[in-house]
Amino acid sequence: MRRTVALLVVTVVLAACAGQGSATSPPPAGGPAASGTTGGPEILPLLVSAEITKGPNRFLFSLTDRQNRLVAAPDVQVHLRFYDVDTAPDTVVFEGDGRFIWAIEGQNGLYAADITFPDAGRWGTRFEATFPDGSLKVVRADYDVQESGTTPALGAPVPSVDTPTLAEVGGDVRKLSSDPRPDRRFYETSIADALAAGKPFVVVFATPAFCRTRTCGPTLETVKAVATAYPQITFINVEPYRMVVRDGTLQPELDANGQPQPASWTEAWGLQTEPYTVVVRGDGTVAAKYEGVLAPEELRAALDAL
Repeated sequence: MRRTVALLVVTVVLAACAGQGSATSPPPAGGPAASGTTGGPEILPLLVSAEITKGPNRFLFSLTDRQNRLVAAPDVQVHLRFYDVDTAPDTVVFEGDGRFIWAIEGQNGLYAADITFPDAGRWGTRFEATFPDGSLKVVRADYDVQESGTTPALGAPVPSVDTPTLAEVGGDVRKLSSDPRPDRRFYETSIADALAAGKPFVVVFATPAFCRTRTCGPTLETVKAVATAYPQITFINVEPYRMVVRDGTLQPELDANGQPQPASWTEAWGLQTEPYTVVVRGDGTVAAKYEGVLAPEELRAALDAL
């Protein structure tokens, strides 16, 4: 949790590019004439994923213009080309399309793409954005792909941790959640008990009142809406930070620097960002995981597959 998603802090886009690699504007690879191929790129990529690893990834990114204004939108289509910089930096290894997802409905959004990196190492992505007027703007960013991440991998078992439930707080949901409209169903079962039951469940690490990315509330609302169609599946929401009840309300425990501290279950699951949603199979392994925001159809598809 010390390294949070900077989705809505667009001023960090230059730092993101510098920290994970370089952003350049390569020659267009066929198709319509591309804007921004001279004098530097007209768009800049913001790599949102906190971890990019070998194997399957939900690759999250957004785009800004030179003035750090978000240009990601439902009518801006983005095609991706991926390069293995270590072996052939100018050869396309695979490609795909980004799908737009609202982070805050009608205000800010980002793109997700389901991709698989065959190897760890230095990789590059060429972002080709087609705008409503037909113009094409391109930029390439290089970055590091790790051998593995800190969160439970797809197919791997999840840690069994005791998370608080309504039974432990006398049924007072305000002592468990900062959600202004909590669904009590999300606080009846702990992660440890859900695993012991041997049935599928969904856990959402989200704090609507204290979210550092501003997307916990919208994400939790999405999961709550989807949950109504799946009464047979257990849903769990836990606050990702250490919390105390102060003056009748839930408040984060701050460290000496005034920063919230990750809860024990957050550390056990290796989470670096919030919100984070994980779908767990009946055998306790990860069926799907979603860093940051997620679209309702993404979650429904994962649950239907169970």
